[in-house]
Amino acid sequence: MGGKPSRARQYVYLYTSLVILLGGCGLVSKPPELLTPTARPEPAVTPKPEIVVESREVRERREASEHLQLAQVLLAKGDYEGSLRESRTVLALVKDESPSDAAVFNMGLVYANPKNPKKDNRQAMGFFNRVIKSYPDSPWAEQARIWVGVLDGVEKLKQVDIDIEEKKRDRLR
Repeated sequence: MGGKPSRARQYVYLYTSLVILLGGCGLVSKPPELLTPTARPEPAVTPKPEIVVESREVRERREASEHLQLAQVLLAKGDYEGSLRESRTVLALVKDESPSDAAVFNMGLVYANPKNPKKDNRQAMGFFNRVIKSYPDSPWAEQARIWVGVLDGVEKLKQVDIDIEEKKRDRLR
């Protein structure tokens, strides 16, 4: 029992000591001073964050889009004056470029909205006609044509009602 260690145990000791020697001494990889100049790893370069400077036109278009989104939100909330103000800001920023077509269309929606106390179908039709004439290739142009047709029909019906009322008054006299 207490004699010589078995041969298997000797191999385990030998293997463990080799692993410790090779792993601990760093013989697995060469130190940097022993590497040839072409084989040296390049130092990690952290890219500097690029500062993106947007042009005036890009900035104005981005700001115009933000104002247009706000105008649409205000319209949905029933703030008609605020929606008109924001739509006018869009027009001031980008003149006759996109998203001014959407801003003019939005202004038409403000005046066509039946909940708006300052509802004015004629003014709404004016804005929709402006979209059709000024921005014929706009995706809003076809919707504006539909709105003009609907509002024109409403105005004609109003005129028919007025004519009927006048005829009733004439009969009673």
